[in-house]
Amino acid sequence: MENKRPLIVQKYGGSSLATADHVRRVARHVVERKKQNCDLVIVVSAMGKTTDNLVKLAHELDPNPDRREMDMLLSSGEQISMAALALAINAMGPYRAKSLTGPQAGIFTDANHSGARIVEITGERIKSALAQDNIVIVAGFQGLSTENEITTLGRGGSDTTAVALAAALKADDCEIMSDIDGIYTADPKKVVNAKRIDKISYDAALEMATAGAKMLHKTSIEFAKRHKINLSLGSSLSGHIGTTVSGARIGDGIVTGVSADEDIAIIRFALNQNDALNIPYIFSKNKIHLKLWQAVQGLGMAGVSRGDSNFAIRLLQEITTDVHLETKWALLTIVGDGIGVGTPTAEKFFDVLHHLNIDYKAVISGELFLKALCPEARIKIALQRMHQELLDSV
Repeated sequence: MENKRPLIVQKYGGSSLATADHVRRVARHVVERKKQNCDLVIVVSAMGKTTDNLVKLAHELDPNPDRREMDMLLSSGEQISMAALALAINAMGPYRAKSLTGPQAGIFTDANHSGARIVEITGERIKSALAQDNIVIVAGFQGLSTENEITTLGRGGSDTTAVALAAALKADDCEIMSDIDGIYTADPKKVVNAKRIDKISYDAALEMATAGAKMLHKTSIEFAKRHKINLSLGSSLSGHIGTTVSGARIGDGIVTGVSADEDIAIIRFALNQNDALNIPYIFSKNKIHLKLWQAVQGLGMAGVSRGDSNFAIRLLQEITTDVHLETKWALLTIVGDGIGVGTPTAEKFFDVLHHLNIDYKAVISGELFLKALCPEARIKIALQRMHQELLDSV
């Protein structure tokens, strides 16, 4: 009886597919992977800045575009990528590729346009194409709703598509390929000595993504953890894997990485304590992610993404007129096992801030992270020094 070949799901991001030459390079990597005697499902994002350009077009035509029509428009970007990559693979040979949209691949979602969640993947056409030894190319970021409408999955949607497909198809591995060859201890563009992490736990990777690291979207990590997916991150330039993500933890007191989240707006407000304690519920109901929250003796502070700040202010102004916006802040985060307040690692964290005379205004502590709200003007030096003190010697 013939042994079953391993099934690999790979995802390629938009910057990896930006031009015809980029597409041909990805096609070569895919063909080389196929030569390793495996079945392949490839998930693609829109080419280069296609999605950004489509969003710009929509807002030029309608300042407040309908979300259904936005999904119809934005989903076209991934369809271009899937067909282009299939054409490149077929022209290259010796293998054949077949492209499928999200709905054709059997990806079904709820009815929440522009931020849909996957509810089921049937994958019958994928399985049929694999049985005919095709390389299957699937458009990421999209699906078909329970109301028979095209939907998009929101930020990081192609990563989520890849991990969800890996779970539904019981793939042996899910490989996220981009122009960054793995997860680093810090953003290499901001910290010169940042080092690639060979192995990282789901939890640490999730905290890194939540803290602003851009290698992998948090929804896809949550999905991978829940379904125990073998997850790897690699380079679309070389085709090599750099970081593997699993359930294994490193050990108490060891810092995995540092990150700076500059996409934060601080909203200060005055409310009685009972009303203030309802704010997290109101924000959750309106899909606003709270990055930071404090409410003490009638004074509150909420930290949200800058893109959510105007909406958050409108919600707060419905219950109080005393609302103030501040945007000159950033969240400095260290990620690791057993590093919260009260640990030796936390002591080093605060020592660095004190030695730099950084006047931080809030602290958030957990078993896997420690965050401080710092002036944005000082975040670069704080990030570099924190990496130097906690990671360069490791």
